[in-house]
Amino acid sequence: MQSGTPGRWTITVGGLAGGGTPAPTPTATAPGGGVSAFTTIQAETFIAQSGAQVEACSDGGGGSGVGHLSNGDWLKFSAVAFGPTGATRFDARVASGAAGGVSGLVQVRLDSPTATPVGGFAVANTGGWQAWRTVPADIRRTTGTHDVYLTFDSGQPSDFVNVNWFSFA
Repeated sequence: MQSGTPGRWTITVGGLAGGGTPAPTPTATAPGGGVSAFTTIQAETFIAQSGAQVEACSDGGGGSGVGHLSNGDWLKFSAVAFGPTGATRFDARVASGAAGGVSGLVQVRLDSPTATPVGGFAVANTGGWQAWRTVPADIRRTTGTHDVYLTFDSGQPSDFVNVNWFSFA
């Protein structure tokens, strides 16, 4: 579901030399405000956060991502529209240069950073803080419009993940 008259676009300019991952599609504003869950949502477009830092990103298309994420950190995205059919999958573009034995969970929560997660995935070292991978995860069917929180949970206090973008399907 995409709006024919979006109110906001994120456009990534640049090409890919020698392969790599294509730049994500633009993020469109959903009808009635907010953002469609079914387009790519850039992590640095959060509305509120705890513990996160926006930094340069070397992933396809460049731009910015969110880094230095560790246990207890979170990102808030307001009014994410899932529509009446909803979503059952979450995809996120992540990278990690965490030390051996350091890992954590990236979880999706609705309307509160302390709500029960609707889904998520575990992540450990991907080969470096700019070694990006797209990781899919099943989520509980989510419909309607919600504030989406990405939360980061780990048994260690160290940074364990960077996030470039995410989307739902």
